[in-house]
Amino acid sequence: MDRRLVRRGPVAPRASVAWAAVAGLLAIAGCATYSAHNRSLRADLAAGNFAAALETVEQNRSGRSLLLYWLERGLFLHYADRWQESNDAFEQAERLAADLYTKSVSQRVLSLLTSDAAVDYRAAPFELAMVPYYRALDYICLGDREGALVEARKAGLLLRQYTEQDLGRLGELDPDRDRSSDDLLGNDPFLHYFSGLLYEGDGEDNDAFIAYRNAADGWHAEAGRLQAQAPPWLGADLARTAGRLGFTAELAQAREAFPELFPADATASAPAAAPEGAGGDVVVLLELGFAPVKEQRELNLPVLKTDRRDDRVRWARDLRGRWRPDYRYDEARLDYWLRVAVPELVGSPPAVTGARVSAGVMGAHAVAVTVDDLEGRAFAAFRAQEGATWLRAIVRALAKYGTKEQADKAGKVAGLLANLLGAATEQADTRGWLTLPNRIAMARLRLPPGRYDLRVDLLDPAGSTLRTDTIPQVTVRTGDLAIVSRRVF
Repeated sequence: MDRRLVRRGPVAPRASVAWAAVAGLLAIAGCATYSAHNRSLRADLAAGNFAAALETVEQNRSGRSLLLYWLERGLFLHYADRWQESNDAFEQAERLAADLYTKSVSQRVLSLLTSDAAVDYRAAPFELAMVPYYRALDYICLGDREGALVEARKAGLLLRQYTEQDLGRLGELDPDRDRSSDDLLGNDPFLHYFSGLLYEGDGEDNDAFIAYRNAADGWHAEAGRLQAQAPPWLGADLARTAGRLGFTAELAQAREAFPELFPADATASAPAAAPEGAGGDVVVLLELGFAPVKEQRELNLPVLKTDRRDDRVRWARDLRGRWRPDYRYDEARLDYWLRVAVPELVGSPPAVTGARVSAGVMGAHAVAVTVDDLEGRAFAAFRAQEGATWLRAIVRALAKYGTKEQADKAGKVAGLLANLLGAATEQADTRGWLTLPNRIAMARLRLPPGRYDLRVDLLDPAGSTLRTDTIPQVTVRTGDLAIVSRRVF
């Protein structure tokens, strides 16, 4: 009789439980990352299918990613022209973010046991600074200029506040981190300029001049480092507000510091169909494409028998340099391949990179200028955090490796379970505000009083027209400023 065909009775309980656990752990390990799970949001937004997007956001609402729920919800409601609801969602996001940034770092202990995705998502400072920007646009659409001005005041302050907190924590964990982009993290000249527009529109010329000057400083410092530049009419903004205030010396200092903003050829400023004082201004903000997304990257780092293991953080720093393909070691010294999952930021430059805006009357045309590079800011923030992220991931993997070694002593099944548990819980944190734009372009026109349908020719990098859109029924009043925004895919 063939003994292989006569097994009777149930499988041994210990083996049954063990393999059931294995199956469960493998299922956990197969779960999609946050970015992959929510990628349909971008398609829904591009298609204008706001109801489906809001439903997806609601279905994927998670306690650890609750801030992202409010951010995505607020943005979709904004684009759906449900401005008050959008503001309510963004207010919830601001309150939650403030609470998360004041919490103890004790959650990081949890992340060392499982993954960074196991802690509450706090959002990058550049993401949080966009909340007041969108709230200000909501208020503008609601006809509440005072509310918009309050939000504009907040944007730069929040960016600086949250950046300082982040950099302080990073300095403690990773003292040797890359600091080359720190000056890009706590300052966004576009947000200064945006607040300057609202200050000037409200008659606060002193605050407007300061905001314009801060914007000029920021764009000057960023030159050649981000895909953004000062609008050529910023010099005229500085001159206009300085003239009203009698700031002769201050304007002279600005001319000396930023000669590119005060060209001898006055035609470098925005074309105007109406002279100063005889019409109103229209500022068109075009939000282009999507910000970069985080994807999971898996690394295998060689653990050597000769490694010093008494200090896990120092050991992790040694291992961090071993991911490079050119790292060489003696095969005989290899002890273990350490699996580490880390996030990788992947850019997605938009097909539309510029625009021409015209109003259908003589002289009423302008070329849009890229004034904010959110992709560049995302990469700067990512680089600042990358060293600390890798260190946490490697320290976490080393802890699991230690658990696996101890489990091996108890038997093969225990060792297998420990190894699978480590693999199942090792997942990179790919969370982020997925539907933010990639960059923001701006055009400015001065027009006679009236109502206009603005023609927007969307351009590719070569300057060719991809398509033409219309922004209908924009009202221009003498001495007033109209701000309109559109999202472009």
